[in-house]
Amino acid sequence: MTETRHDTSAPGGLNRRTFLQLGAGVGLVLTLPAGRAFAQGADTLTVAIPADLGGWDQDFLAFDTIGLAVMKNTYPYMIDYPVMDLEGGQVFETEGVLPLYAESFEPNEDGTVWTLKLKQGIKFPSGNELTAADVKWSKDRAFAAQANVAGIYRILGLTEPDQVKVVDDYTVEFTQGTASAMSTQIQIISLYVYDSELLKSHATDEDPWAKEWANVNPIDGGAYNVTEYRPGEEIVLEANPEFPGEAPGVKTIRLQVIPSAANRRLLLQNGDVDVALALPLRDVMDMSEAEGVKLLSAPNNQLVFVPMNTTITPFDNPAVRKAMAKAVPYDALIKSVYFDEARRVKSVLPLEMPGYSEAGYPFDTDFEAAKSELAEAGFPDGFETSIVIVSGDTEAERIAVLLQNAFGQVGVTLNIENVDPATMQTRRQEKSAPLQVAAGQFWVNDFEYLGATALSPTGFLNYANYNSERIAELLGSLAGVLDEETRMGIIDEVQSVLAEDVPWLVLAQPNFMLPVTEGVEGWVQPVDGLFRLRYLTA
Repeated sequence: MTETRHDTSAPGGLNRRTFLQLGAGVGLVLTLPAGRAFAQGADTLTVAIPADLGGWDQDFLAFDTIGLAVMKNTYPYMIDYPVMDLEGGQVFETEGVLPLYAESFEPNEDGTVWTLKLKQGIKFPSGNELTAADVKWSKDRAFAAQANVAGIYRILGLTEPDQVKVVDDYTVEFTQGTASAMSTQIQIISLYVYDSELLKSHATDEDPWAKEWANVNPIDGGAYNVTEYRPGEEIVLEANPEFPGEAPGVKTIRLQVIPSAANRRLLLQNGDVDVALALPLRDVMDMSEAEGVKLLSAPNNQLVFVPMNTTITPFDNPAVRKAMAKAVPYDALIKSVYFDEARRVKSVLPLEMPGYSEAGYPFDTDFEAAKSELAEAGFPDGFETSIVIVSGDTEAERIAVLLQNAFGQVGVTLNIENVDPATMQTRRQEKSAPLQVAAGQFWVNDFEYLGATALSPTGFLNYANYNSERIAELLGSLAGVLDEETRMGIIDEVQSVLAEDVPWLVLAQPNFMLPVTEGVEGWVQPVDGLFRLRYLTA
């Protein structure tokens, strides 16, 4: 753990060195009361985060990863994933369930009815007991919102409030429209609960679900409670004594909003914060030798790939796509972009996704074979195309340059288009990018979810504009199938089809690298990208 630093000659308890280096660019940090340092000792950790959350009402918070991550720690989630060791790090075991506020969560024989039994006597910070009525009210609210939870519940055929039934004060039944191998993962995402009596006390005729109140007031009752919130500056979390799981490893966590990555790095190097999130990989690796700083590493399910637009010439030709898969410098990319902190992936499925097989992407770097296959496909002199990346994304920039050089060796001229995030989103919606660099985590670790979101014509992540009747048939045949042997057989065939169609260039699966001060331990890499702070120790 870092030494506490005090220097009353600089505002906010920052030491003089840090204050002079940061200058006026972080006024939000300097509003902290004088004499209080960031890093506070073994009972307190200070975490630098890149942004404040966009609101406190999870039912209506969309694609705000910081907000959703904070809520993963402050909302009471009935169940979560258990933790397992993997290649020297800790990750979530997505095929298991860890009951927290639940005593149990079990299906009936055909997997269509799931029974949630709650632990008794657990109280919200208001003093109200958490009961089945809170679960029912919370899910009725989610259906009324027709937003986050209601959207993902459709995968399970959960579409109406009457499919969630109170059996007794501590038992709730969920009757799905169909059995699903994804039931527990989707409920781990969705099964959070509001203090219904508290929210109802703030409801009005115009706002029966207290949406306005919930958006601006922190929701408590999770592993941590929010004891202080200064918008745009700081969120103070205190371990919840009512939390029914293993007690959090650190009593107090201060989340400091530091928008600048350079400033987050500087604060960590100077010992003024204990953890710096969302730093560029180059900065993370540069800090590996910094005094008082170490890197925590864990395998990650993030997949980095290049979708090839299957409706734009020449990528509408599978033979061209296969040839390009042999023109990727996989080992050089892992070494120079990820500093050897990434794993090679040989399928569209991430490495730990059930059913992963190297037969799904059987390609290695072979420039001569790539040139020969391009000639056979009608492009003996290569062709010219472009790859679209987001400006300022240093990893995407390095990938694009590597591909540009490698593709040049097989006669392909690759132009690099830098665009702002909004333009990238538009290009993705229009399906107008020939190639692009994409990276992301699939929150449900199952091919049925990956296929529906990224390899189906209506999938919002189908950047390749890929449309295969056979893949659609195979995806359809997975629906409602619980038998593991049957599912794995279908997924094997899926990968055989994808090995012929090659909609993506599958590049790598980078490890998650977290720079922290000496003494910080316990990082568990989440499958959904939403940190669980309760595992951290100091």
